[in-house]
Amino acid sequence: MEPIWRGLEGEGTLSAFQRYDWLQAIDTHILRPRGDRAFVVEVTETVTGGCVMLLPLVLQRRRTHRRIVFLGSEVSDISAPVLAKDFTLPDDAGPTLWHAIASALPPADLVHIDQITETIQGRPNPLARLPGLTLSPKKSFDVMIEGDPESLVDRLVNNQTRRILKTSARRMAERGTVRFVAAQTREEVETLLPVMVAQRRQRFRDLGRFDHLTGPGIEDCYRAAALAGIGGRGPAQIFGLAVDDQWIATTYTLIHDKTIHLTIVTMAGGDWQACSPGMAILARYMRWAREQGLTVMDFSVGDMAYKSGFGGEARDLYTLAKPVTRKGKAIAAGAGAFVRLKQTIKSQRALAKIAFSILRRVRNFSARNRIS
Repeated sequence: MEPIWRGLEGEGTLSAFQRYDWLQAIDTHILRPRGDRAFVVEVTETVTGGCVMLLPLVLQRRRTHRRIVFLGSEVSDISAPVLAKDFTLPDDAGPTLWHAIASALPPADLVHIDQITETIQGRPNPLARLPGLTLSPKKSFDVMIEGDPESLVDRLVNNQTRRILKTSARRMAERGTVRFVAAQTREEVETLLPVMVAQRRQRFRDLGRFDHLTGPGIEDCYRAAALAGIGGRGPAQIFGLAVDDQWIATTYTLIHDKTIHLTIVTMAGGDWQACSPGMAILARYMRWAREQGLTVMDFSVGDMAYKSGFGGEARDLYTLAKPVTRKGKAIAAGAGAFVRLKQTIKSQRALAKIAFSILRRVRNFSARNRIS
């Protein structure tokens, strides 16, 4: 399968989240150690037998059920197949495609694919034409980055972000020499990755939020992918922003074709918060991307103010939930009710504040119990 995949990477259409090296790191460090099985559905052309689509999936075996999800969904923002160069699914062929996919799936109680985008690199995403999709409450954000790199950020940002960046630049310059680094060597990756992990964990502890980086194999996955990306061999790359010898922010990125995907941004807290290091690294990061000839900046999933501040526009995402058994129907119904409850809580500020406070206490209590 690897030769076919590599060939489609060069000639076909896919997102960086479906690059072979990225998915290989996920399979090696996250899926296999916990007993999940990755597999690929290959869709071929009826007459010629040529491959027109690869669909990477995972069979998750749990004590109570078996579920099929998209490969990499825990650490990836886009669910889309790998497409052959000249393949376009007819508008009315969604049911036929689903029938073909379903016939090749292993036994499971539920098929659940989240974060389905409408397009892949400007081409229609065949998964967005499958029957039974629902609109996700989540949104992704992106912006076109064009023209002169030096003036790019000033052209895109709103007035509030412009003021923040101006103040940030002044305050950082007062503290020392500012340095932006795109990791190109093993030493730089091994330097920046622990900084990224430490800053993110501290930030999430301060917010009382769960950090998926603490999950088994997650950090090793990010490290392996970043090392595989040295010299552009794989899609992953890590960046850092320093003032003198102090690293104050990092970003973790996937790059493919003309698109750069922001997956993680971290920043130092304490006294450095006054310098807005997260905003500062994003401005330099976007200029760097334009200097490399990239034309689309993907801010990933999640409605955060800084994304629109840098010109990001919201894009719809879709979810496919296909119960296969009675147990699968019960699981899908429960998951749907949970999503609706979250949206209700989120829409009511007072209720959301109470729920967040309770959740933070529960997580802090769990963390103390693990430590003891």
